[in-house]
Amino acid sequence: MSHSRGDVDRFNRWAGSYDRHLLQRVVFEPVQKTVLELAASEVPRPVAILDIGCGTGRLLRSTEEQFPAAALEGVDAAVEMVKHAQAVNPARSRIRFQQATAERLPFAADQFDLVFSTMTFHHWDDQARAVAEVGRVLKPGGRWLLADFIPTGVLRYVRRVFRLRQFPEPQELDAMLASAGLRVVAERRVQRRISVLAIGKSV
Repeated sequence: MSHSRGDVDRFNRWAGSYDRHLLQRVVFEPVQKTVLELAASEVPRPVAILDIGCGTGRLLRSTEEQFPAAALEGVDAAVEMVKHAQAVNPARSRIRFQQATAERLPFAADQFDLVFSTMTFHHWDDQARAVAEVGRVLKPGGRWLLADFIPTGVLRYVRRVFRLRQFPEPQELDAMLASAGLRVVAERRVQRRISVLAIGKSV
């Protein structure tokens, strides 16, 4: 994960049992399946892939099977998640894991064809800065696949009442993306409430 200080501490404590949690089957697996399907349709032959908030590396291990020629990088703000991902990663794997936040990605500009962030965006401490960082490392023609709760309909009012600012509404997210030279080019829904957005650089 890649998030605020309190969230980092919580995910550090959770690392050991994270893969066995019910959320894996109920939420994360359907989301990750949709992300990989959209990735294949948007960027069929990626050279380099980054997962921001990679957790224990489950999505990247599935990605490695689907895109065996791609270089794979995973970053997470929680060091215990990174340690667990490294420990369970097969020796033959090409995936590299390291501790880093979305706001400070340790990569060159225009490096990745695909960037994933699955159910982590709402944890990011400075979303605008992180969006700009994703825009920096994303190649022209590449795609950032952002999966998270995007409030629409009645959920917009729930979000406003409870001041859940970490879940931007579509128009707010669009403005944030536009400031970084990005725009939504495709969308799929998972379980009605979760959006998977394919985001590319504006031309």
